[in-house]
Amino acid sequence: MSGQKRKSRNKGYQNTPIAPKRKTTTTTNQKLVFECFKLACQKKIEEMLELLADDVIIYEPFSKKEDGLRGKPAVRSFLDMMTLASDDSLHYDISIEEDSNDKIVTLVVFEKGDKITTKFTFEMTPSKEKHKKKIRVVRVEFLDDNHE
Repeated sequence: MSGQKRKSRNKGYQNTPIAPKRKTTTTTNQKLVFECFKLACQKKIEEMLELLADDVIIYEPFSKKEDGLRGKPAVRSFLDMMTLASDDSLHYDISIEEDSNDKIVTLVVFEKGDKITTKFTFEMTPSKEKHKKKIRVVRVEFLDDNHE
């Protein structure tokens, strides 16, 4: 699979393999997010869940739950459904919009015929393992075509 190239001032990454378009330093947050997308693309749900905190919360527009999907069991069900909708014709391109100590904001353009731009905000928490982090909160927001 290959993603469509996107012009961006930010670090851009494409699906499978996930690698920088230009030589840059990849932060711990970015590595975690790119690994998450890579595993999702490979439909490796169990490995993906290992990147998430036990008390993870995902706010996504599909289920309309205002308080989000809470905990790994709810998130596992969501990820199972999402991987059913994914196939090899789905491509994506990731751009980093913001990267701070405990938060990373990405714009992801998904393409499967049509294009849709989605904003993912990831909030990190320290892991029990030294110098590692886990994803604690994910916010998913669809953007209109005029956002750039």
